[in-house]
Amino acid sequence: MTALENRRADFAHFDTEFREQMKLYAEALDTLVATSGDELRARLDGVDAPGALPTAELEQNGSLIARFAHDWRAQEDARRWSLETLAGRTTFAADGSQILPSKDYSVPVAAVQVAWFENPHTPAGGYVKDVTFEILPPTEILVRTGGATELSEQVVHKRRYGMEAAALRSYMHGVAARGFDVAKPPVVFFDSLLVISFAELLPDEQREFYVAEITSLLDASKQTGVPLVGYIDTSYARDLVNMLQAAFDLPDAQKIHDAALLSDRMEWGDRTAFFGCARRGILESYGDAWRRGIGFTYLQTSADAPPSRLDMPMWVYEQGLLDYVVDTVRGEIVVGNGYPYAIEAADQAAVLSARDREAFYSLFQEFAERERLRLRVARKAASKAHRR
Repeated sequence: MTALENRRADFAHFDTEFREQMKLYAEALDTLVATSGDELRARLDGVDAPGALPTAELEQNGSLIARFAHDWRAQEDARRWSLETLAGRTTFAADGSQILPSKDYSVPVAAVQVAWFENPHTPAGGYVKDVTFEILPPTEILVRTGGATELSEQVVHKRRYGMEAAALRSYMHGVAARGFDVAKPPVVFFDSLLVISFAELLPDEQREFYVAEITSLLDASKQTGVPLVGYIDTSYARDLVNMLQAAFDLPDAQKIHDAALLSDRMEWGDRTAFFGCARRGILESYGDAWRRGIGFTYLQTSADAPPSRLDMPMWVYEQGLLDYVVDTVRGEIVVGNGYPYAIEAADQAAVLSARDREAFYSLFQEFAERERLRLRVARKAASKAHRR
């Protein structure tokens, strides 16, 4: 407590600045709604990457927030609405887990498991849940760095990301080949955003890998007509904040983000108007097809937390499927008690627990002995195994 009290002034300064910035940008958000589309576009004209670009929906609705029409009195009402909404709509999600390489074992090994969950929401109640599991041998996880050889966790994370993306692509192409009602297409969930700013900090080769995977997902979505939703419930994106700064010549406000700015204005089920994403940085690597081809909306998915962010390809909005997709997300969140059930189910199937890891290394030692590999196990790891 004494250490915290010694920094009291720093925390107080942060809080004061946060409140001042929130007040200034909240007033700008009010002004935004009263600004015509032509005037807003004129204000943003000449700004190469203003963060967000308004769609016609903002002006057509006359409000930044599209209210959810239903006012449920009990949880049973919400579940009834969810079941009626999701009936006949197929949802699909994939998620992964990994076993990272350990220096406790002289022969390096890692593994990735990716699971997927498909629910057609039929009266019969059937679904598909499956997994794929891959081993990464020493040739793939040992990398040379200067004068040393290191175990690479990045290789494992890349493999997982690639396998998750491959599962989603495979599903989209497969379901398109089988055919579906274009007025009621399947909705595919990706447990991450489609604008991958995290990749900006990576070396060139890794950044190119992630960009290639995400743009291939976007390509598959457009080619097959299957809506793709990038979902994240805690977003620190600042696309709307940056747009307000550019449009109304506001001072920089690094302490606030879109979700915090919106949180006091929305109730469960409300969403914002749809915006095109015009973020500086990583989108410049997406190519002409997708540099301005991704949009977003914020959806209130809880009673007391900031809204979640949904990224989607612009074609979903342009084809009039936005409300269909958002209602599907709402239905999944009701069933999942606050998180899309499809993602939750895929996560539960994919997760590798501590017991799974112990079982994996036990099998690996058995395999090494049978194949007469020169495997040494560190004393600490061996001691743990004996105690358990």
